[in-house]
Amino acid sequence: MRRALVVLLACAGPDVPPPSSPASSVPDGAFTSRMASEPPNQQPVRERPSGAPLPMTVAMAPRMTSMASLASLASLSVAAEMIAPLGAAAEGPELWLKGSTHVHGKASGDSSEPYTNIIAWYEQHQYDFIFLTDHNRVSELDAASNTRGQIALREPNAGLIVLSGIELTHNPIGCLPVGDPSGNCRIHVNLLGPTARPGGRLEWAERRSHARLDMYRAALAARAALGGIAQINHPQWLWGMTPDLLVELAGRGVQLIEVANSAFSKWNAGDAAHPSMEALWDAALTRGATLWGTASDDAHDYEGHGKYPPGGGWIVVRARREPAAILEAVAAGHFYASNGVVLDRAEVEGGELVVAVDPTAAGHYTIDLIENARRVDTITGKIARRAVPATGYLRAVVTRDDGKRAWVQPVRASRPPQLPPQR
Repeated sequence: MRRALVVLLACAGPDVPPPSSPASSVPDGAFTSRMASEPPNQQPVRERPSGAPLPMTVAMAPRMTSMASLASLASLSVAAEMIAPLGAAAEGPELWLKGSTHVHGKASGDSSEPYTNIIAWYEQHQYDFIFLTDHNRVSELDAASNTRGQIALREPNAGLIVLSGIELTHNPIGCLPVGDPSGNCRIHVNLLGPTARPGGRLEWAERRSHARLDMYRAALAARAALGGIAQINHPQWLWGMTPDLLVELAGRGVQLIEVANSAFSKWNAGDAAHPSMEALWDAALTRGATLWGTASDDAHDYEGHGKYPPGGGWIVVRARREPAAILEAVAAGHFYASNGVVLDRAEVEGGELVVAVDPTAAGHYTIDLIENARRVDTITGKIARRAVPATGYLRAVVTRDDGKRAWVQPVRASRPPQLPPQR
């Protein structure tokens, strides 16, 4: 079934901030220093065995379908109604498909790479798909392309599946809650699979308020107009993310958070005064939020030079090799995240979460089982299983002896409690 995506847009007055408006610390879309990552291990694509149980996740966050009017999108030229290919996909086997949800090219402004080079790199490293997420732009692969109304930027059978995306990028000063002592903060949200093609740089940011929630609300309003799945990028970069804010964002339709962005290892881990990304994730999950954790490379440089290389983190979805099936699997949490570990199983079977490392993979492994924010068991070996609790959630983290990890999505016996209504 194909779903109709109705876009409603209206003009409004100019966005002129008052003197107390947050200042911009660096241009939106510019990045400061990051940490380089190692290239990925090659990963086989695995077909789901015949008769295997359904993917591990039990509850699926609802897809936001309401549209919003935005002054900052007044110049957006799209048809009043677009058909987004988010329904049933073509017949075919479910496979393990490796992909990246955070990829930049030349149009981002802080990358010099043409899209042909980017596609070649990911194909050579055995990726199946990427989302192209340039700063404040829904990019086409070339000037002659027009993929408006679609989630793929080129014919899927051409090789690497290239899916549409955008990183909504805002770099203000003086956010509340307060984060880094410098006052700098980052409000970066990916939209994965938008069907609108606004053309050029998108102006969407909230510049009148210091509140982080208001800034994220502006990003979600852009999502309502453009389409796509919302992913909060590097939430702890320059600190400021809190469990309360994360729960509120989940209640407003955010489905994904980066728990392991390879460019921000220091920030992912937290410190004595700030929780790690995993601790924040657990805090939100414990309060009933439905959030899937991703790993990403946030790549900008692809030729063996530059500070922001590809290959430091990815997700592996269980889906048919088709754009709509991949996007729906991401939205449903039918994937695991990794920066090096290859899994063979990550699913619920007979009321138990079963996690298994690829039996051909080298190295020694430990599997931590986290139930309602507590580590309840650590297994040394390549396979672990534990009953899904009657209340709350269960997730797993697999660690190889070289420190590389895989993050298995949380599973629940039933849907989490009702989150606060959207306002």
